[in-house]
Amino acid sequence: MKKLIIFILASGGLLSAPGQDTNSALLARKYATGDHYRYKLSCFSYQNGKWTSTTVSIAEVKVGVDSLGIPFDEIRWVSSKLLTAKDTTDVTAQAVSVKPYRVSLDPRGKLPLPELAVATMTEPITDLNTFFVAISPALGALKLGKAGDKYTKPEPAIGDFSNGKNILKGQDCLQTSVRITGETNADLLVETAFLPPTATCLRYIIPDLNTPVIPDTLNNFQMVMPAGNGKFNLQYGREFFYIYSRVKKADGKLLSANMSNSLTLKLKVNCDKDYQNCPFEMPISIQRKLTLELED
Repeated sequence: MKKLIIFILASGGLLSAPGQDTNSALLARKYATGDHYRYKLSCFSYQNGKWTSTTVSIAEVKVGVDSLGIPFDEIRWVSSKLLTAKDTTDVTAQAVSVKPYRVSLDPRGKLPLPELAVATMTEPITDLNTFFVAISPALGALKLGKAGDKYTKPEPAIGDFSNGKNILKGQDCLQTSVRITGETNADLLVETAFLPPTATCLRYIIPDLNTPVIPDTLNNFQMVMPAGNGKFNLQYGREFFYIYSRVKKADGKLLSANMSNSLTLKLKVNCDKDYQNCPFEMPISIQRKLTLELED
């Protein structure tokens, strides 16, 4: 069987509500043009309780301002490596081949995904994007004024992480909430929840996906992967995750974060082009634990 690949929310082009005051909001991002830093992103993956791999990637970030005066982070991937029980693979060549792209936590800005042209880098790119989304105006972060405040977005969000290569179709549907859980003299602590919604926003690939993998919980994750020889593997089920972020009070910069991502899925193997006539189906439990660290 091919290696199972699981990815998460890939919010493209999200905008915050107009009129939010970026200067007075507690979680407002105040950019300094020319500022530059690095993030180290580590992902530890487990399948059915057993460790399968660790990916460590480094992103270089530089602050700029666009022609409309909107500040942004320009992201450039500079290294990546994959560790498994068998060996360690350096995939830096693929990392540096990703074209630099921009994201912004300014209320006027956007958090689009770049084109996922380098399949190997789909996971780091979507994961880093999700860490930014977790403290963004798009999720209501600027609505929080003090520790204990919580905002739940009324409508769920669809994430699309299809890359046309090893993920022919990939979507999740998640209800989000963001809460300030505490603070220190210098930092704010933020919890962001991404949970199954009460009403799905996915159009299921096949009718079978209407049957919940977890009783009384909507399936909110679906993915199609090529299996070779004109066959396809289909994964579907329940996904949820939490992100715990530490944000600098002075300028809203993301200092560190942790994510716990859980998926309880079923895998249909070697389906035909209509995703039917699959020889067998098996349950899969996947846990992804991620850390993001700022490296000045």
